[in-house]
Amino acid sequence: MLNAKNRLKKRKEFGYIYKKGSKIYGQHLCIFFVPSKLQAPKIGLSVGNKVGKAVVRNKLKRQLRHIMREFVPLIKNTNLVILVYPEILGQNYQQLKQNIYKTLIKGKIISE
Repeated sequence: MLNAKNRLKKRKEFGYIYKKGSKIYGQHLCIFFVPSKLQAPKIGLSVGNKVGKAVVRNKLKRQLRHIMREFVPLIKNTNLVILVYPEILGQNYQQLKQNIYKTLIKGKIISE
């Protein structure tokens, strides 16, 4: 689980990133990001109802949180929101992790 200091919680924060942030498209996901003045990056997850029932969405969010916890030390001062599409359900944990890693590198949020 992500630490409280690394989580986006408020609707206002999500809205700001959606409105002012840049987008990077990956395979079955989109990452919105905006530079931050804070030292610790803040991360939000968005998994819509089209992805599946609550059990499926919650499992996916747990996996995403675990993956992002590993990447937090590598992320520059950036706040980001990860938006996933329903097609992501066909991927296992390793594919999901690789997909996020490639997308973060593509957007220069982390360096190789």
